[in-house]
Amino acid sequence: MILKLNNVKFLVKSRWILSTVTYLTIFYNCLNLNSESLANVQVQVEKNDTTSNNANINNSLPQQIISLESAFTKANQENKEIFIAKYNLAIAKSQITIAKAIANPRFSLQYGFGPAFTIILAGNPQQFGLQFDIPTAGKRSKNINLANSNYELTKFQLEALLFDIHNRTRRAYADLVAAEAYEDLIEAQRRSALELQTIAKMRYDAGKSPMSEVLLSKLGVIQFDIQRKQAKTRLKQASATLTQLLGETPKRVEIINVDDNGLFNLTANKSSIVPSPKLDLPKLDELLPMAKAQRPDLKTLIQQAYSDKQAIAVAKAKRIPDLFIDSGYQFTTFLKHQPYDAYPYSVPNSPGCYLNVEVELPILYQYQGEIMQSKETWLQDFDQINQLKLQIACDIVVSYEAVQVTRANVIKYQLELIPKALKVSNLAFKSYAVGKGDLSAAILARQQYQQILASYFDTIVAYQNAWADLEKAMGVSLKL
Repeated sequence: MILKLNNVKFLVKSRWILSTVTYLTIFYNCLNLNSESLANVQVQVEKNDTTSNNANINNSLPQQIISLESAFTKANQENKEIFIAKYNLAIAKSQITIAKAIANPRFSLQYGFGPAFTIILAGNPQQFGLQFDIPTAGKRSKNINLANSNYELTKFQLEALLFDIHNRTRRAYADLVAAEAYEDLIEAQRRSALELQTIAKMRYDAGKSPMSEVLLSKLGVIQFDIQRKQAKTRLKQASATLTQLLGETPKRVEIINVDDNGLFNLTANKSSIVPSPKLDLPKLDELLPMAKAQRPDLKTLIQQAYSDKQAIAVAKAKRIPDLFIDSGYQFTTFLKHQPYDAYPYSVPNSPGCYLNVEVELPILYQYQGEIMQSKETWLQDFDQINQLKLQIACDIVVSYEAVQVTRANVIKYQLELIPKALKVSNLAFKSYAVGKGDLSAAILARQQYQQILASYFDTIVAYQNAWADLEKAMGVSLKL
């Protein structure tokens, strides 16, 4: 599935200015051109626009619209990883039922035929009875406690997975917005190069510039064909990632529109993807306690330590052996008159009851290995908790600093670099159009402007990733 973001109005203002400059240029040059040459230039511009529109029409595909919140909802409902993890809850709950179960008694019957059971000299009785396994030292209650702890642990693990899917969905959605913005940036730059090529051809037809300027301007257009393919590949990769998180199975090529283009739209005042760079950040000291209280993976480790402590109790209880009880009733089926005068009297039935008790004698081994293993596992949990707390603090500091730096850079680009670069590019473009500048200066100014736009694009991507990293470090979803 190809997810394509439409309506990305990246550099809307600059496009309008470039188009205006183009037609102003035509106006200036028409003073030195006849009506036939002017008509040819207009036809060329319209032809380029028609070619671009036809390409867009050929790329039109079935569409659906999805917002970031809708993506979160769909991921929670359809993600395959969540489906699989939810089975673990039922499995853990069944372990509680198993722990609460009382072992069934076993019934045994021994009834024989032949001389071994009818002749008194053989002396084999008939019998039936019940066998019981009786756990001691509170093993059943300890196993129940362990099963309950593991069930709570499974719930924390599912919560951690849900948050991880939430964070990955935010990243994938932001990457998809960035991929479409990058594609739109390449198209905007290519249109600018086409307009410059049109002016160069017009000047050449008027005899005011050499053919080399036309070839140089064509080269500027051709170089964007490779970048177009790279942009399309990036869009496909971002689409595949989001599609997987949404739990969809690709069956056809499809366009998914998003309703938020983020900060790639220079006129946007807010975005559902990341906070506005103009908003004040909370203090770093306030974030650390909140993260320690909210991180799902930290909650999971703490619950793991509690479960491992219950496992120690279960291991220690094994030192007290369980009882195995076998009780029943037996009787005889001897012949009343024994052959060969083995017994001169009438043989009566000789019934009776029996009770057998079996118990393990912990003389050679007292389950020291199991007890030691459970203790060491429990102690290891505390080191892992401390290590995770240190990692949380480090992640918050790093991501917080990244947010601050990228936030400042975004504001710098929006307020200073992009407006100044646009002004220089337009002046150089206009100077060349009216014959007061050369093509190399116009191309250089345009390339510098495009480089600044590309750097701004990378800065927005870094800003989005920094907030995603901070969200993951905090363990709390961004509320915008």
